[in-house]
Amino acid sequence: TYTGSILVAVNPYQLLPIYTAEQIRYYTNRKIGEMPPHIFAIADNCYFNMQRNNRDQCCIISGESGAGKTESTKLILQFLAAISGQHSWIEQQVLEANPILEAFGNAKTIRNDNSSRFGKYIDIHFNKRGAIEGAKIEQYLLEKSRVCRQANGERNYHIFYCMLMGMSPEQKKKLGLGKPTDYTYLTMGKCTFCDGRDDSKEYANIRSAMKVLMFTDTENGEISKLMAAILHMGNLSYERKSAHSP
Repeated sequence: TYTGSILVAVNPYQLLPIYTAEQIRYYTNRKIGEMPPHIFAIADNCYFNMQRNNRDQCCIISGESGAGKTESTKLILQFLAAISGQHSWIEQQVLEANPILEAFGNAKTIRNDNSSRFGKYIDIHFNKRGAIEGAKIEQYLLEKSRVCRQANGERNYHIFYCMLMGMSPEQKKKLGLGKPTDYTYLTMGKCTFCDGRDDSKEYANIRSAMKVLMFTDTENGEISKLMAAILHMGNLSYERKSAHSP
């Protein structure tokens, strides 16, 4: 529903058939209220106000954990990419940044299986014709403590589990990696599996997104080494030596 020009939405925790290319066409270049309330109407209003008034527009998405902020952001980006009409490599890169951001910045919490543990500000740049020509994403306040400690029933960041479930045996052997239950940093919440998430499939999506965003094989290798090093460091244990030891 709307309250003034604000859309109030409830997360149904399921995929609904109301975000298709056909729905995008229905909501393109319409006045707010002309069609039933929809996030596409908000995105359309922003886009056409920008074009008509030649002024920057800002869309604020707020709500508590699990309200659907992350999904709403993706839907607005999907709409803008569709109606700007170029279907260019730049648009694809803007959309494919999301799987990477979610892998390294989202985690399963008690309240939300895909909770963003950081804030983000996305700047989309359009040219005079209204086509997307670039984007800038700033991130705020990443929950760093989650890397080494999780509450009961919660997981570390998705990327760790995706790596361990999605890498080939050869890749894992090269990095000395095993399964999620082998690592202190992944088992503190006593929860290494998440219903509704396929970590192996997600890893393939992350690698595909990295290709679109031009990550080199060297960069991918260095990232994998860094993630493996964090897991191995978490398994180090220390012994106290007596004061008389040489």
